[in-house]
Amino acid sequence: MMFFWPLHRKNRSDGFTLLEVMVAVAIIAISFVSLLGSQSQSISYAAISRFETVASLLARQKIAEIQVAGFDDVQAGQGDFEGDFTDFHWQAEVEDLSEDDTGIPGAEDMLKLVALTVSRGTDEDMVLQVRTVVMKKIEAK
Repeated sequence: MMFFWPLHRKNRSDGFTLLEVMVAVAIIAISFVSLLGSQSQSISYAAISRFETVASLLARQKIAEIQVAGFDDVQAGQGDFEGDFTDFHWQAEVEDLSEDDTGIPGAEDMLKLVALTVSRGTDEDMVLQVRTVVMKKIEAK
């Protein structure tokens, strides 16, 4: 007895089934959502990094201005930076340090603590705080 295989089967399909297409689209969609999420997070980290870099440089600039002004002219204040950084705001708080604060005998009227805050716009997350001590110049006798 001889069997013949038909050249064309009636139940055979040459394309993809609807289920296969739906699975492929779901895999692609999940991949795109993951990529978009990581891209969004990357942009957020870049913005934070840019703020921290610019704010630290502006804080250094303001502290240098405070130190150059002289010990007696160091006082609390606030304002905005100029030029390309008008959206950055600074605020300085000054506190006289005593012997009790430092543990240094004879430190009365010799040291001031400057707490400088640099912020950007109204965003409460974009704040950099720096503290430094300014010392009165000792005159040689």
